[in-house]
Amino acid sequence: MDTVKITYRINFDDKDSEVFDFNLDEETFNLVLEDTADLPKWTELSFRQCSHCPLNEAEHTHCPLAKNMYHIVERFHDTKSIDVVEMDVTTAERRVIQSTALQQAIASMFDLIFPTCGCPKTEYMKPLARFHLPLASEEETVFRVTSMYLLAQYFLRTSAQGGLIELHGLADIYGDMNILNKAVASRLQYATQSDSAKNAIALLDMYSTLVPVLVEDELAELRGFFKAYFPEGELEVATTNYLEKAKSHSFEMEEMAEENLESGAPAWMREAKGGGSESPVAEDAAMLAADKILQGSSLSLSLEPIDHTGK
Repeated sequence: MDTVKITYRINFDDKDSEVFDFNLDEETFNLVLEDTADLPKWTELSFRQCSHCPLNEAEHTHCPLAKNMYHIVERFHDTKSIDVVEMDVTTAERRVIQSTALQQAIASMFDLIFPTCGCPKTEYMKPLARFHLPLASEEETVFRVTSMYLLAQYFLRTSAQGGLIELHGLADIYGDMNILNKAVASRLQYATQSDSAKNAIALLDMYSTLVPVLVEDELAELRGFFKAYFPEGELEVATTNYLEKAKSHSFEMEEMAEENLESGAPAWMREAKGGGSESPVAEDAAMLAADKILQGSSLSLSLEPIDHTGK
């Protein structure tokens, strides 16, 4: 089988590096998982299964996403989410090296495996995995997901399936992702005491919740870049209020330490809360955002005490 290889090397200051080789089928771009022996209980399909999961145990003994996350979670038990690491990502096209918080590095790996693991609810994002962009900014994320979705509508329309040039379906996809993220967070409570992978999921869910909220304003802001496509004088560049929307949109992640998410807070969120544009790994930023990011809302990734009964 021909595969596409993407390698993540996570370099710590005080210990050896962790290297993750992601091999993806060249045709389907599905993740090839070679070693599935001795998987723990929390990876089983029925263990805190997503409420909207279409899979059944007769065909899938383990959750496709959980069994692919396992090899990442197992190697970060003794870490903290705000540990500063050097993330080195090598693909066939480029190499990306950046200093960042560990939670951001893990979230970037999750961004790759979520769409490629075989989960029917995450497969919609596979085009983003095919053109994987580590540590994408919020503007890049909005541009990429809307471009992906509208290209899908184009393919639907040209295949007589009746694709529509609108974005309502994108919000539905992200709504399913939010349900999935809550279930994954619940699994991880049983899987590890470390907050690194848990907060990586929280960061992904932050985007899955906010991207549909911000799409309209973000796209209005991007509109000016497309001036060449419009007849002269017909392009109106709208002013946006996405910062105000960000201010009004709050989060509730119970029992999560305040400093743990600040290093991953997007620039627009820091700006919306008056935090400026400090480096995402600066120590003096660690106390700034958590109380401003996580202020209670419908998100509620409940991180309850670990239940070792598996129920």
